[in-house]
Amino acid sequence: MAKIRIAIPVFNSRISPVLDACSQICIFDCEQKQEVNRHNVWVEDLSLSERLTILAKLGVSVVICCAVSEALHKLLKSKNIRVIAGRVGEIEKVLDAYLCDQLDDQCFHMPGYKTTN
Repeated sequence: MAKIRIAIPVFNSRISPVLDACSQICIFDCEQKQEVNRHNVWVEDLSLSERLTILAKLGVSVVICCAVSEALHKLLKSKNIRVIAGRVGEIEKVLDAYLCDQLDDQCFHMPGYKTTN
């Protein structure tokens, strides 16, 4: 896996329930399946287009989230940002699972969520 920038919406230490309404997003820089840097971006009270602009300007290529509106999902895809929705869990475990190609494990799936990634 080459250098990649991943965004995960955060609520406490878990994935925030809805990307559109989260207050902060943690940005992870990863190389060779390891985290090399992270920082938080506060997005409280920002519109969907403002959130999109921030993620695009930061060079995010993957968003891992629980739920996302169809509108924001389409906007992200229009900027070539891959969206992996329907995921739950502790941020650290989710990131590790993604980096180890194990994010499809049932323990990270939101119950009843139908993935359309």
